[in-house]
Amino acid sequence: MIISDRSAKKQRKALGFIFGALAALVAALLAFTAWPTAAPYKNLPEGSVFCGAEQVRGGQLFANGLKFGSASLRSDVQAHSGQYSCYLPAAGKAQYGFAYQMDKPEPGTAYKASVWRLKNAYNTGLLAVKLEGEDAPYYQQNTAVTSDDKGWEKLEIRFFIPYGKKVGRFSVYVYAEGHTEVFFDDLLIEQLPGAGAFHPEVLNLYLKKESLEALRKKRATALQAGILETDDGDWVEATLEGDSTGLMDIELRLKGDWLDHLRGDKWSFRVKMKGPYAWRRMRAFSLHTPLARYFLHEWVLHQLWEREDVLTTRYDFIELRLNGESLGIYAYEEHFEKQLVEYRQRREGPILKFSEDGFWMAIKRQLSHHGFVKGGPTHAPMDWHNADIQAFKESNLEANPTLAQEYEQARRLMQQYREGQAPPDEVFDLTRMTRYYALCDITNGYHGIAWHNQRFYYNPITSKLEPIGFDGFGDKPEMRYTILGEGALNPATLTAENIFAALFMDEAFTEAYIRELYRLSSRDYLSAALDSLYPAWAARLAFLQMEFPDYQPDLNEFLTEGQFAHSLLLPYNGQSLLAYTQNQKGAEKRLQVQNRHNLPLEVVGYGLSKKKIDTSLPEPLLLPASTPRRYWARLQRDSMIRNYSSIRFLEESALQNQAAPEYYQLDVGLTAKYLFFRVPGTDSIFHAPIQRSAPPEGDTGAQKLRRQAKLHAGGPYRLEGQRIIFPAGQHRVRENMILPEGYLAVFEAGAILSLEQGAHFISFSPVQAYGTEEQPVQINSPDGSGSFTVLKAQEYSSLKNVVFEGLNTLQSGGWQLTGAVTFYESDVRLYRCTFRKNHSEDGLNIIRSEFELRQCYFSDTPSDGFDSDFSRGTVDDCRFVRTGNDGLDFSGSIVNISNCLMESNGDKGVSVGEESDVTLFDSSIKGSNIAVASKDLSMLYIRGLKMEACGQGFVAFQKKPEFGGSKIVVESYEAKDVKRLYAISEGCVLQLQDQLVQ
Repeated sequence: MIISDRSAKKQRKALGFIFGALAALVAALLAFTAWPTAAPYKNLPEGSVFCGAEQVRGGQLFANGLKFGSASLRSDVQAHSGQYSCYLPAAGKAQYGFAYQMDKPEPGTAYKASVWRLKNAYNTGLLAVKLEGEDAPYYQQNTAVTSDDKGWEKLEIRFFIPYGKKVGRFSVYVYAEGHTEVFFDDLLIEQLPGAGAFHPEVLNLYLKKESLEALRKKRATALQAGILETDDGDWVEATLEGDSTGLMDIELRLKGDWLDHLRGDKWSFRVKMKGPYAWRRMRAFSLHTPLARYFLHEWVLHQLWEREDVLTTRYDFIELRLNGESLGIYAYEEHFEKQLVEYRQRREGPILKFSEDGFWMAIKRQLSHHGFVKGGPTHAPMDWHNADIQAFKESNLEANPTLAQEYEQARRLMQQYREGQAPPDEVFDLTRMTRYYALCDITNGYHGIAWHNQRFYYNPITSKLEPIGFDGFGDKPEMRYTILGEGALNPATLTAENIFAALFMDEAFTEAYIRELYRLSSRDYLSAALDSLYPAWAARLAFLQMEFPDYQPDLNEFLTEGQFAHSLLLPYNGQSLLAYTQNQKGAEKRLQVQNRHNLPLEVVGYGLSKKKIDTSLPEPLLLPASTPRRYWARLQRDSMIRNYSSIRFLEESALQNQAAPEYYQLDVGLTAKYLFFRVPGTDSIFHAPIQRSAPPEGDTGAQKLRRQAKLHAGGPYRLEGQRIIFPAGQHRVRENMILPEGYLAVFEAGAILSLEQGAHFISFSPVQAYGTEEQPVQINSPDGSGSFTVLKAQEYSSLKNVVFEGLNTLQSGGWQLTGAVTFYESDVRLYRCTFRKNHSEDGLNIIRSEFELRQCYFSDTPSDGFDSDFSRGTVDDCRFVRTGNDGLDFSGSIVNISNCLMESNGDKGVSVGEESDVTLFDSSIKGSNIAVASKDLSMLYIRGLKMEACGQGFVAFQKKPEFGGSKIVVESYEAKDVKRLYAISEGCVLQLQDQLVQ
């Protein structure tokens, strides 16, 4: 092809244009990608200050006309936004950056300073705020409130410009000690909205001499009795005067139940306005020391309830004077009258409670009899089941036909609540009820949920009850380890002392509660709520600290509590739900699924991969929550136990309220590999793999044996009604003895049952065997072929002075147990029983049952002396001697061991595994390879353990990949001739008294 010179020139010109355009496009793209990313703060409110280290002027960091320190600290190595950050080098001395100053800040103004810090190995680098002036405070923060997925974390400080103190300037800056380099970016100082002005009113009380003397006498009586009891004869005449009111006639009495309301001269009062008078639109209110409700903690809880339209009493602070003398700072709290609900835009309706009269009568009796209130089982009047239902202003309600009718409706609802006669959504305004409990969780304000502190308003429009929030704090709140809804829908979590526990057995209530708790505990909600409260909080704090300087709270404590509650809500992929294949038939397979999460789970579908749901279930499978683990929950939040007295008697709670998780059946498609699930009330979907197992076919050995269960004429027993009685004497049995359900097998003292030639004793009924020391009951197998098994007995078995000797393992048709003596789903009490020279893997195996072992003796067993699987119980004053493997072995169990001896155990004295919670108190282990071992998410708590001549003392490890690390807490121990005190694998924890080993 020949191209003319002119055509060639045109072509070259066109190509040049194309190449030029491409070059311009590439340059534009490069310029675009190199351009700083947008700052994360746009459209900042008026009065905010921001610096992203992007601009420099005159050697200073510069933004929006303001200076922020030397530009020599600017770095382009790292940036949270844009291209630059503030860099503090590892210079061996303190380094400062991002410095901003404001002169003459306005008193009563609140601010929030924040900065992003690049995470570093030593968590160094702080945000600081310094107020300059008379007694001006200084703040610094090193703990992040949030983080992003790029390795940056955010520090925040709220601060307040107080009234009455000259603050000439405040400075905000970052600093590091210079031991390692630190990067900061995006410094932001925001002025928080809201009125910080707080001008506490001075409230004057005037009492005549005789009225004051009557109060003194009443107080003296209360101090002698230990509690304050009040009646209608306690009211005295007085007058009250506020800042903007004249003198007003009132009635007044002492208030409070415990003596903290009567300390020194700072007494608490209940006030009733007389005639036409009202103070702050209230006709009745209380005055008490702020300490009684733990200062601002109560105020914050009230503000949050109000924010969520949950009824609550008006609550704030004043100065109180009595006959001209200041009593200091007081809190006032609205009482339960119609003004409370009308102020919150509700129509007048009855306000009810469960009567406390019997409760305090029982308290008074205990104090008068033995000087203290005993815990545990209570006197009958202290039980909410026995409390009368009462209304405030009851006579006024009964005098008004409409209100009287509403009162009767309200009483019925209260009774239904107490007795569980109707679902919660028919009794309560479910939204407000669940918000009430969720905010108690978030603030750790649980004092008001006790049955005798609960108050309810009957809404005549909805004909439902609404909670009235008050009295959230009786003292400084203790560290919290759970939330109220943990264990929801699981009957094992029901406790008699909590009237509200039954609410969490209802699906609709539980779902609404989780939804509200998830929303209210989110960082976005809480941070915004606390920001809005901070100006008023800071002003009131300054006022309170005039009298209570030791009260040094941090508003972020509520954010921390809320975030902890939030962290407990969502499950974990692959961990919180277990799914095993039980069998398959046709195009489906049947699964056994188990919830390992502390809240209920809904299985919503299944699929071939964990990325998406291929098939949704027509109806989600709802799984009750697992029961909360008491000890594990403590160490989930605390790295170690610092006060051992705080966990005294926790083992009793664990034994009573913990239970092994249940399995539930679910049919899915044959090809399904993953289940998908969520927590009710939330949208996030999680996944769990389906574990494979070979599909068994045909009848099992257990099924075949059960069909053989019948009584035979001429057997070694006599039948008396529903009692199968084995009399004293020798009974030789050479074929299986299988007792059906519906009976009671009774062994008389001196009865000897000898199982020979492969004969096994199997009972589907409970067993009662009461031997004596002189004539024990004996169950033996002279040729070592027989075994003793109790399966699914409906009642407790009870055995005393029984000797099990020479027994072996039950094997039949592929069905094989591991114990010479086995109790499966059959609760049992064993007292002074002996298990010796048996030939099985376990001397005694108890599975999915409750048990008590006292003064029992185990010896000469090839493997484990006692093996507990998914059971709970106590082992007291027992001996485990010469076992081939472990003295005691626990899997998925909750067990308390005390006063026991483990000696010459081939492997471990005590072995704890598969999410067990075990306590070991006042016991000895001698001559074992390993004294104690904890594995696979188990918790072992030890007190008073003596170890002697053991290869290793405390061992913790993970054995099975589907579990995790384990924990051992040792309060006290003695070790003699122990070659290696401890061996702790990665991911496990040992607390050895006050030392933490990880």
